[in-house]
Parts: sequence; C-alpha cells; structure tokens
Amino acid sequence: MQQVCLLTVVSLFVTSAQCKTPGLQTRITDRALEYATEVALDILSKQVTGQQIPDQHGQSGDVKFDITGMNVKQFTKPSSRVSLIQNVGLSWSTSGTGLAIHGDFKYKYRKGIIKISDHGSFDLKANSINFQIKIEIGMDGTGRPTMKAVGCSCNVGSADIKFHGGAAWIYNLFSGQLENTLKDMVGGGNGLLCKQLNTLIDVNGMKSLQKLPVTVQIAKRFLLDYRFLSKPSFQTKFMETYHKGEVYWNAVSVDAPFAAPPLLKSSDTSRMMYIWLSDYVFNTMSYNALKYNQLQYNVTNKDLPSGVLNTTCPQSTCIGKIIKAIGTKFPNTTVMLYMKSTSMPNMTVQNGSTVVNASGDIVFFAQQPGGKYTYFLTLSATMSTTISLMIQNEKVFAKVLKLPISVTVKDSKIPVSPEGLNFIVKGIVSVFVEPKLNELGAAGFPLPVINSVHFTNTQLTVAKDTLLIATDLKYSG
Repeated sequence: MQQVCLLTVVSLFVTSAQCKTPGLQTRITDRALEYATEVALDILSKQVTGQQIPDQHGQSGDVKFDITGMNVKQFTKPSSRVSLIQNVGLSWSTSGTGLAIHGDFKYKYRKGIIKISDHGSFDLKANSINFQIKIEIGMDGTGRPTMKAVGCSCNVGSADIKFHGGAAWIYNLFSGQLENTLKDMVGGGNGLLCKQLNTLIDVNGMKSLQKLPVTVQIAKRFLLDYRFLSKPSFQTKFMETYHKGEVYWNAVSVDAPFAAPPLLKSSDTSRMMYIWLSDYVFNTMSYNALKYNQLQYNVTNKDLPSGVLNTTCPQSTCIGKIIKAIGTKFPNTTVMLYMKSTSMPNMTVQNGSTVVNASGDIVFFAQQPGGKYTYFLTLSATMSTTISLMIQNEKVFAKVLKLPISVTVKDSKIPVSPEGLNFIVKGIVSVFVEPKLNELGAAGFPLPVINSVHFTNTQLTVAKDTLLIATDLKYSG
C-alpha cells in the first residue's frame, strides 16, 4: 500500500558500498524511521480495524460451538521501535498493542438426555500484544530497491471474553478454549497481525517501491538515471544509499568519459534525510547535450526585442545602426545569429557558490532575397555564470545571479568596433541567453522522491562539487 510510510521512507533511496563514486548519495536517519513507524501504525490501525476474521468451529467436552461474523472493532496503538541491522535492513518491534473483537456465537450442549442450544454475541479484548518483524532491503538486477518481510512473530499477552445472551454456566465450559483459539488467530507468525504486516511489506510495500522514480525524463530528450549502485548500508543511527546520478541521451545509456568527484563528508544526523547531489549530474547532462547537438540555436528577431537584428532602422536602435558596416553592406534586411557551444558547459560547485563556465561561437548571417543567408562574422564567446539554487517541491531550482560574457572576433568580413561588440553582448546575447537560462532553471531538477513524501525544514549547503540537502519529511498519503 502506497500509504505505508515506513516502507515509503525506507524505499526513497536504497543502496550501499559502491564500486564507483555516486552522483547522488542519501542518508535516512533514525529520526525519519521513528516518524515513519508512527505513521505506519496509524495506517496499520485503519487496515486492521474492520478486518473480518474467519469463522471458527470447535468442541469442548459436551459443547459444540460456532463462532461467526467476527471483525476487529478497535486497534490500540503500541509503543514502537525501529533498529538498523548491518548488512540486512530493519527490525521493527512493538509492545502494548490492543485489539477489540466482536462476533456472534451459537452452541449445542448435549449430555445424556439433556440438550441445550442457544446463540448470542461476544466481545473479546486482547491486550499486551507484542510483535517483531525484520525487513530485508536490497536491490534487483535492474537497480530498483527490493524489500521482504522476514521472521514475523507476535505474542498475545492476555485475552478476556464477554458473552451476551444464553446461559452463563455453559459458557464456562468452552470460554477458555475459545479464548485460546482467538489468541492463536491474532498472534503467532501466521496470525492476523503477522499476515497484515507481511502483506504491507511484501505486497503493498513493493507497490510503493515501483512508484519510486529511478529514471526521470528531462525535457523529453534526456534520461536522468537514479538507479542504485549496490545494496544498502546500515549504521547504528542511519542508513546510507548511493545512486548512479548520471544523465543520458534518451535511451542511449553510454557513460560519460569522466567520473563523479568525491562528495562532501558529513556526520550530521539531526535531520530526517540528507541528499548529496554531485555536479557530476549536471555535467553529464552537458556532455550529452553537446554530443547530440543540443547546444545550438538560431537567434532571430522573434527571440529579441522588436527590430534589434534589423540592418536598417531610421528611428530606433538596431545592429545595422550600431555596426554601420552591416547596415551599409546588407541594407533593409535582418541578421540571424547561429549560436553553438564549442566545449561542454561545466558546473563548478565550491565555497558557497555555483558557477557554470561555457564557451562557444556566435556566427552572423544576413538574410538575402529568396531565404538565403550570407555569412559575414564569427565571434568567440566565453561565459561564467553564477547561479543561485533553491529547493522547492522536492526539486532543485536555479536562477542567474551574474552573467558576464566576453567576446572576441574570430573571423570577420566587415570591420567591428569595440562599441559594436559591446552592443552585441549587452543588447543581443545577454538579452537572449539570460532568460533562456532562467527558463531552464525554473523548470526544476527532479529529486527521486515518491509523491506522497514532502520536504520540510529544508537547508541547502553548497560545498566542493556537492549540493547537500538536509531536510525533515512530511507524509501526505
């Protein structure tokens, strides 16, 4: 069941000691697990309350009885504890669970010539119920997490039954056996509670895991790979996971020719969850964007304020007026800029700042009659963009803070003055590039979180090669 918070929180990110440096790492602390068990018990209470119990038929001495229509009327939440087991997973134990069961009965008493039969109802209260179950957490061959319930045990401390209707002295003949029968039905490794717990983990829990995004499509062109590198790692106060954290071109899963850098070390466990996001994630996306020709664009008048790329503009400012050689050589037309990256944009995260360095060419063409274009200028451009990052709705968002761009003439068929270059940078390139970058940043970078789990009290730390997200969690299932 997707509502099982214990399983959901555990299944957010599951992996362990790895053979390669991860692009993403997580830590789930004991605080998260404690919170998860509280929510899980609320859900278990709803699931058990109203549960139908199979009819029972038995005999005690001279009395034959039938117990029918049994259902759980009340579930009393126990105290709960989760501990982490190294190289295995979790151990979840509770004490003090209570159940109230209502049902109907009928009996037949026969001894010699005496025959008595009657029917009525009963209420059973089972108290001091303790259960313990282990949850093995691993991964399958595709890099998805797995979980399995192991060794559930349940003990019912006491049971008290009250009958309504019929002869009390006859109840005494079979009430003890009935109490024991109902205790066995609730407790034991095959009883009501263990069956429910096994279902929660093996069936409903695995359904929740299937909703965990291990691959996420970005811009309909890229595939973000959050698959796990290995099995989980469990320490005394937390479990850690390690993910591939690489961006591919659609379904072409070819690794980038560089490795992820080491992530920031931290021993903090004060929040429920920590996510280390390497700049490797962004850089592998940049690598594939360049490789598959996604970092190129034709800039025309439709992308800029009206008329900026006109070669003739008597009453306004345009490229033909600022760079007079363009207006003279190509009058009464427009200019198109072909912008392309010549190297992979590279993100550098360190000392509290995030910088993206990029370089490329800007090639100028003048439109001619018949839709043809005439080349006349190539500029080399370098850009070092400082961006701010924020976490919202379980995504990483970015916004441009500074966008210094410098250009030099690489090849030219016309003379270009410094004033002309300045106009190109400030009036054309910056006006186009900055909104485009902010548009990409506003789309958000998705983190691998199930929809029913949300971040709260979130803090973002920018360190060397690493974005560290420290957060508490809120379950809204």
